[in-house]
Amino acid sequence: MKRFWLWSFILLLLAGGYAASFFGWRAVMRSLASSGWPSTNGKIIDSRVEEEKVRRTGSGTNKTPLNQKKYQPKIDYTYSVNDKSFMGTRISYSDHGYLGKSKSVTVMGVTRYSSNTNAKASAQKIAKKYHKGKKVTVFYMPDNPGESVLEPGFTYKVFAWPICGIVLLAIGGIIAWLAISVSRDKDREETSPVI
Repeated sequence: MKRFWLWSFILLLLAGGYAASFFGWRAVMRSLASSGWPSTNGKIIDSRVEEEKVRRTGSGTNKTPLNQKKYQPKIDYTYSVNDKSFMGTRISYSDHGYLGKSKSVTVMGVTRYSSNTNAKASAQKIAKKYHKGKKVTVFYMPDNPGESVLEPGFTYKVFAWPICGIVLLAIGGIIAWLAISVSRDKDREETSPVI
């Protein structure tokens, strides 16, 4: 039964790593290509900042809950390509939201904050930049005009998912290699004659 759970965990790591790598590298490639995409006129129909509570626990011996808030600018816009209307929501390929400070934690006399204190302001700045009613330039994928961005091009933040995927694949591969090695060693011990 232990083997079943071990291999289930390994497969979960490998599948998660593959998915994160695949979709992450696709976003990297699209962000690079988006700087050459054609553009059209568009209009912002909604602009807001969504707040999501993220609850984590501290690491090591400190199990103090760290309550964070994630702030995500949400922009909805419309545009037309060849007399067909589309609605877009993507600002850029690297808009992953911003984690903000919501609680300070004191450990051994040292006060630490859970994250960046300017997160909400950063998200609000983007929402203000793309305020409701603003006319914007929308860049769309030539083969699929429904895929669009307001800010084309590459930023290093777009590498977050591919790197996570590679790390998961590496961890899953190492654990699988160790499991196979241990299994082979046990099989050799069981089949070798006792002298």
